[in-house]
Amino acid sequence: MYVFAVTGGIGAGKSTAVDLFRSKGAVAIPLDDIAKRQLEPGTPVHERVVLEFGESVLAGDGRIDTSALAHLAFAAPESAARLNAIVHPAVLREVGPGLTEMGLLQNPPRVVVLDVPLLVEAPVFGELVGEVLAISAPVEERVRRAVARGMAEEDVRARIACQATDEEREAIADHVIRNDGTLEEYHAALERFWREVVEHGA
Repeated sequence: MYVFAVTGGIGAGKSTAVDLFRSKGAVAIPLDDIAKRQLEPGTPVHERVVLEFGESVLAGDGRIDTSALAHLAFAAPESAARLNAIVHPAVLREVGPGLTEMGLLQNPPRVVVLDVPLLVEAPVFGELVGEVLAISAPVEERVRRAVARGMAEEDVRARIACQATDEEREAIADHVIRNDGTLEEYHAALERFWREVVEHGA
């Protein structure tokens, strides 16, 4: 079972990469989705987040309003780090054993890709994989893409400011794809990575 990670900032094109790899037969594990499950009412993470950030992050039904939480958490790098310190260990406790169980199956998946937006901020996730692919793109292009998806520009820029830079992501990666051209060029680069790296490793 070949396990690799894809990391990249908001608007870089990471989701497009993961979708393409999934279409090739890879089992994709999006860590953001696991993190959202950890925020459900009744979980230790939910309780700690409310204690740390206050009840203003709660919606009327007692669930965490992720938009309100993001607004507080990405107001400053220190706030983002406080949130990551709560959420990342809980996600790791779910993902690590899950990968082990997957590998013990009678017919384990041939390729597993971890979708890890914050790999620089939580390098321990890198220990679960064989290789890391970083997706980079110019900041202004990332902002444009995220705004086109419906995010407020102010929120996008605040999030970018609180997260690792593309240079920091590239420094911990085994492979880098720069998504700064056409969509066709980006897809071609992803196809080349799959053919030359993933298929060779698997």
